[in-house]
Amino acid sequence: MRRALRSGPRREVVLVTAWAVVFALLLALRVLFQRAEGSPRDSEAWLQLGSVALLLLLVGAAALGNRAPLVGSVVLRIEQAAVFVAITRLLGLGTQPDPGRAEQVLIALLGVHAVGAIVVSDELSTGTPPWRMGLWVLALSFAALTISVLAR
Repeated sequence: MRRALRSGPRREVVLVTAWAVVFALLLALRVLFQRAEGSPRDSEAWLQLGSVALLLLLVGAAALGNRAPLVGSVVLRIEQAAVFVAITRLLGLGTQPDPGRAEQVLIALLGVHAVGAIVVSDELSTGTPPWRMGLWVLALSFAALTISVLAR
């Protein structure tokens, strides 16, 4: 069993399931904390705009997965860079007050999503059916994340 989990389709199923469970739990926590905190920060317009733009890129890349897999590879790298910038900016690095619980969970959500993008881009062969499915899963999960950002 241990050998079967190290490689092959069983490993992919275990990884995808674990990632989906962690992402869903963090998203639920984000929504709970967001509702409890009340008023949003005014300075998060960049986050709303950026999440919508990245969502459009991910959906476009997933739609072009069959015909232009290079676009998907580039978008996955863009997402990883955008997540790094967003996390850095949300943390504020001393220029803003510490992030609240909803922002802390958002930072964790972004990190988990970036790990998913790294797995899809580095572990799966570009242009294969599992890679294309990974793009769609990332696009749909980022849609849920974007809805939580826009719901403020």
